[in-house]
Amino acid sequence: MTVIAGAAPGADLLDPEPVTSPSESLTDADRSRTAPPDGSRHPSGTVLQAGVLALPVAFLVWAAWAHRNVFVDGYIYLHIVQNILAGHGPVFNRGQRVEAFTSPVWTFLLAAVGFLTRASLVWVAVVLGIALSAGGLALAVIASGQLSRRAAPRAFLLPLGALVFVALPPVWSLASTGLETGLEFFWLGACFALLVRWSRNSHRRAGPGTLVVCGLGPLIRPELLLESIVFLAVLLFADGSVSTWRGRARMLAWAVALPLAYQVFRMGYYGAFVANTATAKEATLPRPGRGVVYFADFVGPYWLFVPAVALLLGAYHPVAAAFRRAPGRRRSLAALLALPVAGLLNASYIVLMGGDYIHARLFMAPFFAACAPIAAIPMARRNLVALLVVPWAVLCMASLRTTDGQPWSADYFASIDGNGTFAPHHVVRGPSGQQPDWTPSRGVYVQFDNPSSITRLTTPVPPGLHTPVVATSWIGHEPYAWGTGVQILDLFGLADPLAAHLLLTNRGMVSGHEKPLPTPWVAALITADGASTAQLGELQNERPQVFTPLVGSVYGHQLDVQTAWARAALTCPAIRDLEDGPTRPLTIGSFFGNMFHAYARSRLRIPPEPETAYHEFCGPGTPRIVQDAMDPTSAGQSGAVRR
Repeated sequence: MTVIAGAAPGADLLDPEPVTSPSESLTDADRSRTAPPDGSRHPSGTVLQAGVLALPVAFLVWAAWAHRNVFVDGYIYLHIVQNILAGHGPVFNRGQRVEAFTSPVWTFLLAAVGFLTRASLVWVAVVLGIALSAGGLALAVIASGQLSRRAAPRAFLLPLGALVFVALPPVWSLASTGLETGLEFFWLGACFALLVRWSRNSHRRAGPGTLVVCGLGPLIRPELLLESIVFLAVLLFADGSVSTWRGRARMLAWAVALPLAYQVFRMGYYGAFVANTATAKEATLPRPGRGVVYFADFVGPYWLFVPAVALLLGAYHPVAAAFRRAPGRRRSLAALLALPVAGLLNASYIVLMGGDYIHARLFMAPFFAACAPIAAIPMARRNLVALLVVPWAVLCMASLRTTDGQPWSADYFASIDGNGTFAPHHVVRGPSGQQPDWTPSRGVYVQFDNPSSITRLTTPVPPGLHTPVVATSWIGHEPYAWGTGVQILDLFGLADPLAAHLLLTNRGMVSGHEKPLPTPWVAALITADGASTAQLGELQNERPQVFTPLVGSVYGHQLDVQTAWARAALTCPAIRDLEDGPTRPLTIGSFFGNMFHAYARSRLRIPPEPETAYHEFCGPGTPRIVQDAMDPTSAGQSGAVRR
C-alpha cells in the first residue's frame, strides 16, 4: 500500500477526506499552511505525479501526429493565406473582397507564422494545429489540478477527464486538418486557466489581459460567442466583487475591444455585417431535426453516455459538493462550472442549427469544455465511479468508430480519418487529359462533377472578365495548388457573394452546402451576351447528386431564356452592388459607405429563379435581352447588361 508523504502511517491513497478542510482560505499564504508538517512535498510535486498528468498530453501529440492531415476545407484557409502573403489582402480571389473564412484569428495566425517561418503553409497548419491542441489540453490539466487541490490538497491526481478527451478518435484527426479546431482547444484551455487563476483570491478583479482573451470567442468561431458571454458573466457577476456598473462597463470594454475592432474592419472592408460563410450557410435558420441526428452521430458510436455519467457522478459532483460546503468558495465553483455550462449552450445551438456535414467537428469545442474542468481529479473514494472511464477509454481507442449506415451513424456525415496525407489522391484532369499539377491557362473552365475533372468552355467570355476563371463546386485543394493567379467562381457561395445571398428554398442533405448556384446564373457570369449555353447545359448533368438544387434544371432554348433573365437581373442596382461592390477600389469614402450599408447588404436575399429575381429587384416588364432570347430570329442589339 502506497503511503502519502506527510500523512499518518497507514493512510491510503483512497482516503475519502482531504487532510486539510476545504473551508480554508484560497490565498497563497493559506495554501502554504496545508503543506505537510515534515516539509515533504505533495504528490502533485513528485515526478510520478507530473508524469501521470502528462500522459494524456503526450498521447494526444502522438495520436494527432499519426493521424495528421489537411482536410479539403482546410485548404480554403491556406488559399486565403496565400493571398495575404502575396499582398492581396485577406481574400479568396485577388481583387474581390469577400470574407470566405470563419475564423479571423486562425487565418491571421497562419499568415503570421507562414510569413515568419517561410515554411510550407500545409506544414504550418498541421504543426500549429497539433501544438495548439496539446497546449490547450496541457493548460486544462494544470488548471484542473490546481482547482482539485483546493478540495483535496494532498490527494494523488488522475487525469481522467483528459483521458476521456484523448480517447475519442475524431479528436486525433481534427487536431490538424488545417481548420481552427486546435485553436479552439487552446483558447478554451487558456480561458479555463485564467478563470482558475482569477478564482484564487476573492478580492482579485480580472485584469485587462484576462478580459481580452475571454472575449476572443467570436473571432475564433462565431458560436464561441456563447462561451465568451458565459466567461464574462462569471468575471463580472459571479461574486459581486465588481459592485458598480461603471466598473463592469470598463471591464466589458476591454473584453469586446478586439471583436468590435474587427467588426468595424469587416463592415468597411468587406461591406458585410457577417462573414460570407455565415450567409452562405444561413447560420441563423434552425434545423433541429437534423441537429439531433448530428448529435446522435457523435454520441452513439463512442458510447459517450458512459463517460458522461461516470464523470458527472465521480468528478463534477464530488468537487462541486466540496466547494458548496465551504464558505468563500463561490469563485472556485464558478471556475469549475463555467466551461461545461458554456459548452452545453454551444452544443444546444449546434443541434438547433442542424450541425455540420463533418462528423463530430462542431462538437469538439463543447466536448473539450466538458472534459477540461475535471481533466485531473483527486484519487479518493468519493471519486471511484469516475474510474469507469478507464475501461471505456481503452475500448473506445481500440475499437469504437463511426460506421456509415449503422443505427447510430448517418452516411451523409463525412468522417475524417487522417493518415498523413495532405492532398486528395487524384490529379486534375484538364482538357488534354491527365496532367499532374495542371494549372488553368487563359480561358474559362467548369468543374461540376468531381475534383478530378475540369472542362474548358468554348463559348466567348464577357468583356473585362479576368481569366483564367474556374467555376467549381470544389474550392479546397485545387485553388491552393493553382495559386493566386486563378479566379475561382465558388458554386456553393462560401467565397462568392451572389451564390451566398441566394434565397434558400430547399434544405439539402449537406449542411452548409445548400445553395448550389443554378446554371442560368453561372452562364450569365462566365459567358458573353448571346453566347450559346449548350455546353453548360450538358455539363450541369454532372453536378454532384448529393447536393439538392435550388431550382430545377433547364436545357436548350429554355436555358438560353433563363440565362437572359439572369443577365438582366444582374443589372438591377441591389444585385449589381452586391456582385460588383467587392471589386471596386477601396477608399476612405467607400469604407464608410460600406459600413453604412453592411447590415442591409447582409440581409439581402435573391430568389434563385432569375425571372423572379428580376421582377423583385428591377420591377415588372420583360427586358430587351430576354425578348431577344425568347425570339432569336428577331434579336436586335441588346447592348451590354453587366459591368
